Amino acid sequence: MELLEKLKEKFSEEDLEFRIGSTNKDRTMGLALAYVQARAIQTRLDEVVGMDKWKVAYREITGGFICTLSIFINGEWVSKEDGANITDFESIKGGISNAFKRVAASGFGIGRYLYNAKSKWYPIKPQGNGYVFVEEPKLELKENNIEEKIDSTNPKSIILNFGKYKGRSIKEIFSKDSKYIDYLIDKSKDENILKECKELLKKGA
Repeated sequence: MELLEKLKEKFSEEDLEFRIGSTNKDRTMGLALAYVQARAIQTRLDEVVGMDKWKVAYREITGGFICTLSIFINGEWVSKEDGANITDFESIKGGISNAFKRVAASGFGIGRYLYNAKSKWYPIKPQGNGYVFVEEPKLELKENNIEEKIDSTNPKSIILNFGKYKGRSIKEIFSKDSKYIDYLIDKSKDENILKECKELLKKGA
């Protein structure tokens, strides 16, 4: 369908932003995760389907929010749902925004191609209470959805920069709280985090 294909089109470089998904042990390198702000998705919906042909609704659940995104397609409303946890920063606003972005991607393919980005590590530096990239990351997509091998710049054990174990390595977390590894496998979308967690569970070390 032409409308859905237009919704799935790639965003311009100006619309892309990057956050640090994880760091190496000495916190000199960060994994760049590409995303688009909710406003870019809203603009895409306005331009493709019209301001009066889409709507959202939210409902609170334990620890987060469910977003229902409805789009008027072929004379009827089509609705999809997805959810997200509250965030560490601006917890309510962040949770709502993430739920919206997730349902846009999972339900209608808006920005879904970003999940196919290559895992790239870039130099980082301290800024305020966190870290920022020294140089602006660039988006590179995998070919044919084939998962790339982790290169030599990747850390031996990823350091989390979120959650109750922020600042701890996955290997360290596994030795103290193996159930949290199951939680990461269930919730994380970072392929490197998932790979290390699964390897630790498989080896039992």
